[in-house]
Amino acid sequence: MADMLDMVLSSFLILSIVFLVYELRKFSTLHAKKYEIPTEKIWEKFVGIRPEDMSESDLTMKVNELEKQLKEIRHELEGQKKFTKKLIEELGK
Repeated sequence: MADMLDMVLSSFLILSIVFLVYELRKFSTLHAKKYEIPTEKIWEKFVGIRPEDMSESDLTMKVNELEKQLKEIRHELEGQKKFTKKLIEELGK
């Protein structure tokens, strides 16, 4: 009788462990899905654009900034050319 009771308790314990492992895996996948997908939706809702789009707009902003700096350098170069031309004319007199 004791052997039968030990076998029933052992099988119950093994089934409990298997069930616990199953539930933990199920919980981890549900937990991952719960926090993985809505994050992008929340980001898009509150920020207005997706993170992928931000990188493109960031690059666009960098290119625009470089173009602005290039225009300033060209403007300074034109000023230097005019100054050099006046200086040569004055020295030639």
